[in-house]
Amino acid sequence: MAVVTGASGGIGAAVARRLAADGMTVVVAYAGRRERADEVVAAITAQGGTATAHRADVADETEVGALFDRAEELYGGVDVVVHAAGIMLLSPLADLDLADFDRMHRTNVRGTVVVDQQAVRRLRRGERWSTSPPR
Repeated sequence: MAVVTGASGGIGAAVARRLAADGMTVVVAYAGRRERADEVVAAITAQGGTATAHRADVADETEVGALFDRAEELYGGVDVVVHAAGIMLLSPLADLDLADFDRMHRTNVRGTVVVDQQAVRRLRRGERWSTSPPR
């Protein structure tokens, strides 16, 4: 059973589909694109896999805790965590909006710590966690 953050698009969606193709049940974690997360879930279930979508801001420890609670409630525990959530808002330095910088820092740095804390606390014994997609 895998929790994949950032799974509504890009690398996270590809990882979620690959893990499901390899036989894992997947929780498709997303922040703001429910319709895209639902598309990933539909693609996984169309191929015979099991998946569900769950919204969580990776920088919010309460929401990430609820994400792991839901995975445990539905599937009995978590074996794999792939933290693929991240944002990059590009701008010339002179024009960089500091609110955008703070948003990137919150998602990319704080979010990594929050997700990793839950992973370390919640993974079933003998399992692994990674902040990088499998190769």
